[in-house]
Amino acid sequence: MAHEVRLEKKKFQNIKSVGSRRVLEDFQLARCEFNGCVLGQFDDPAFGLVVRNVAAERVTVKRSVVQGVRFEDVLVDGLATTSVMHLTGCVFRRVTLRGRIGAVMATPPSFSLSDENQAAFADGIRQFYADVDWALDISEAEFDEADFYYVPGHLVRRDPETQFLIHRDRVAQVDTGKLSVFARIAIERFEVTPFDSIVAVAPRRADYFAEALAGFQELKVMGVAE
Repeated sequence: MAHEVRLEKKKFQNIKSVGSRRVLEDFQLARCEFNGCVLGQFDDPAFGLVVRNVAAERVTVKRSVVQGVRFEDVLVDGLATTSVMHLTGCVFRRVTLRGRIGAVMATPPSFSLSDENQAAFADGIRQFYADVDWALDISEAEFDEADFYYVPGHLVRRDPETQFLIHRDRVAQVDTGKLSVFARIAIERFEVTPFDSIVAVAPRRADYFAEALAGFQELKVMGVAE
């Protein structure tokens, strides 16, 4: 991975970069901070806003928005967040998260979009993953909080001890009313994701780690997760 630009200990405040048909690539970021920033596009379900060939180490993100971005060949080694970082309607190809990672969620296209645009983005996301070899590697990440239900589970490289692959076709007969809270939430994610599998994460750095882990292990015993 060739990197042409290295940014170290830089602070980015209220920077807004909006619009598609752009490629941001070949960066190294070390101990940088993003506060109140926006990176996104809201009208291109082909995901022409691309972040590619980027390595980020010990980055901090505060109150920032990411929407409709295609991430390719990205490594994040250490990420601090002050609130949940929503990767809204984003797609991933060979993206690795490792080390201490804050609160991160890969979520559906923004509900602020029109129904037509939401549907177009959702279809674009499905098409994108049709030829992806792997999307995310989270196997060496220790999260404060994590949810990646809008990424196909079979394309996620994971730690099988704390990150569980759950299959849609195995949950049809499950009585969610009899499940523990975290197991039930994981199963209910299939109501909003278009994918046939998802990865449920028990975040090692969360206060509720043991409870979440027990819930996902419950699903494993039932044969719903692996």
